[in-house]
Amino acid sequence: MQKLILSILFTAGLIISTFSQTDSVYHRAGKAYDTGNYEEALALYRQLNEQGLEAADLYYNMGNAAFRSNKLGFAILYYEKALKLDPRHEEAESNLEYVSMYREDQLESVPEFFLRSWFNSLVLLLPLKTWSILSITLFLILLSGILLYIFGQRLVFKKSGFTLAVASLIIFIISFSATMRRHHALVDPDKAIVVSPSVVVKSSPSQSGNELFILHEGTRVSTDEEVGEWVEIKISDGRIGWIPVNTLKMI
Repeated sequence: MQKLILSILFTAGLIISTFSQTDSVYHRAGKAYDTGNYEEALALYRQLNEQGLEAADLYYNMGNAAFRSNKLGFAILYYEKALKLDPRHEEAESNLEYVSMYREDQLESVPEFFLRSWFNSLVLLLPLKTWSILSITLFLILLSGILLYIFGQRLVFKKSGFTLAVASLIIFIISFSATMRRHHALVDPDKAIVVSPSVVVKSSPSQSGNELFILHEGTRVSTDEEVGEWVEIKISDGRIGWIPVNTLKMI
């Protein structure tokens, strides 16, 4: 019993110590940013991130420090990461729109099928946790409608149960699909930001491949397969090619 109590106390102390250190580093990073030491602030924020801390506000601060450090690609990357965790983070959205004006590559987008575009916009409205809770709630409402239809003693109850079940089923399918899409984006991202000042896009995964075009930092790309140290990318105007893996970072 005594060993158990000592173990609990040791674990609690370790947790308190970890939180205390995290707060200290966060405070130092904020102070460095306020005094104009933006690169030091970015390094401290990255230290917290490498220790496993992930939060929309942390990525937002990292984006601010990166932009002030003239690291446009990383600034866009961190704002995108903030919005990935919290799509309603207004400051990150506003800053992303602002810093994106400094990108050298201002690409036109290939028109998307309107239903797909609508669904993608819908998915980004809410974070994964909210979509998950909504899906569970709708599933319970669906079950309630089915039970009401099966066991309802009156016709009006059966009609109400049927209507409730059909309506909740349709919305549940949309909500569950959005949940899975958000989950996939978090655990297996396929969007990335070019963080190198510039990179030559090749026709094949090798230095001997033909040069197709050049991309610059801050450009958003979709990634596909990887071959060695190369990854196939697609940009918004539909062009495809290969670039070194180390020239981009996944959102």
